[in-house]
Amino acid sequence: MANATENRINVTISAAKIIAIETAFTDINAALDGCTVALTDDERKSLFSLDVENKDFANDCMAQGMALIASLPPALQTIVTNLQNDLALNAQLDRIENLLLALVQQRVADTKRMSAHEAYVAALAIYKFIEAMAGMGIEGFQAAYDILKPRFEGQGVKPSTQGPTG
Repeated sequence: MANATENRINVTISAAKIIAIETAFTDINAALDGCTVALTDDERKSLFSLDVENKDFANDCMAQGMALIASLPPALQTIVTNLQNDLALNAQLDRIENLLLALVQQRVADTKRMSAHEAYVAALAIYKFIEAMAGMGIEGFQAAYDILKPRFEGQGVKPSTQGPTG
């Protein structure tokens, strides 16, 4: 068991900070209005994505389309312009997702993992103390132990259901 007295993070987020964080995310969502869409689950499954090969191909098509734009019919000129905008937006959102959001997401995930680990280590320390006190018959600890012990029932080495083999 890890050291229950070591606690690398022992804070909570104040109500004022939670409000500030929620406001910042609301502001981010508002800033993205008109630049983002919401997809259905079916759309998420069926729409193409831009892996490296697809992105390279799309960029090559845009470059060739731009080089030939004066020779293209108006409808295809519009498609080339749309492609240029789509690729630019994709690059902008890629930066937001992979640099800005990823940094925040990783910090939140790391801190959430650390607080979960520390919470469980502390809970185990309390449980082990209650278990020991209940085992010694100290008054008041058996009821607490009875509430907590189901978490570990059925764990550990299980007795063999087959006879000895020889």
